[in-house]
Amino acid sequence: MSGRITRRHVIAGIGALAGSFAAASSLSPAITRAAPADREIRVLTINIWQAGDNISGGIDLVADLIVATDASIVLLTEAFRGATDRIAEALRRRGRKYASASSADTGVLSVFPMESSTNFTYMTRARLSVHGQPFSVYSAHLEYRWYATYLPRGYAPGSTGDEFAQYGWGKLPGGPVTDPAVVQRVNLASGRPDTITKFLDDARAEMAAGRAVILGGDFNEPSTLDWTSATARLFDHNGVVLPWESTRRLQGAGFVDAYRFCYPNPVTHPGFTWPASNPEAPVGKLTWAPEADERDRIDYIFTSPGAPLILTSAGLVGPRGSIVRNKRADETTQDNFIATPQRWVSDHKAVLATYRMFVSPTTG
Repeated sequence: MSGRITRRHVIAGIGALAGSFAAASSLSPAITRAAPADREIRVLTINIWQAGDNISGGIDLVADLIVATDASIVLLTEAFRGATDRIAEALRRRGRKYASASSADTGVLSVFPMESSTNFTYMTRARLSVHGQPFSVYSAHLEYRWYATYLPRGYAPGSTGDEFAQYGWGKLPGGPVTDPAVVQRVNLASGRPDTITKFLDDARAEMAAGRAVILGGDFNEPSTLDWTSATARLFDHNGVVLPWESTRRLQGAGFVDAYRFCYPNPVTHPGFTWPASNPEAPVGKLTWAPEADERDRIDYIFTSPGAPLILTSAGLVGPRGSIVRNKRADETTQDNFIATPQRWVSDHKAVLATYRMFVSPTTG
């Protein structure tokens, strides 16, 4: 949330608590060997909360997090006021060299060579050479208004030009809106699904040119895999089951959601990324729907169909606690928390996914 992008030729392997497994669809038999350690890719996405300025020493906290997680590709959102370059400089002071690309909001940091970058509305694309393979990496921060996930929770979505506009972000006098058609209409009005469609158009061109694609960031929209019949009576969904359109379009295009692939059960592993209980921020600054359970997973990492990657792990980074009904609450879920730093920069939790490159016997 703000203040203000596998199925054909894809393998994804998961290191889980009880072991690991790999899943494949139309696997090419020529690409079967696991990659050596030097072909590991660690992708971190984090909303740095108003350029890191809401927490003392925010830029340094982000740089320390990147070092601690050993992230090789970092996808930043709310990276206002040159934050991406400032983080890159802080990393240089720590002996780490990262190439950088940024827009006014989103940014990409990479230990891999960066060939070029392009800014689009709501996202930044960087073309990288990852262990000699061409990749296009996108950092996305989608529209925060028309936050339709608030409607079933009895709050207005911060929209304009509709029946909810007069209430801003306030509590709805008529209570929760549980008609899926209404919720979907407001969500479509946000333009987030259209942004994903434009992304997919660009990503298809990149893939046609031989580039694998990674997309991550803050979507300000839940996942179609999370608001299911199993969660209909949980987390103040109030019976609503909804195929949230942005992630539905990605899923339809064969993109793989790292966290949900590793942990497919949204009841035991909801993977909430917002709102995080940052101990250095007052609760009133962290919640926008104080009488509701507004927790959602809105930060993601996706990979394209055909990407030469094996997913080995995915997890959350950040405080274990969330904000629920205007109070701090420790999570009792089975979610995989990779790290919980003592100090935290954001009102979101970060997501970290680790991949290994496919290695062909003829080229590896």
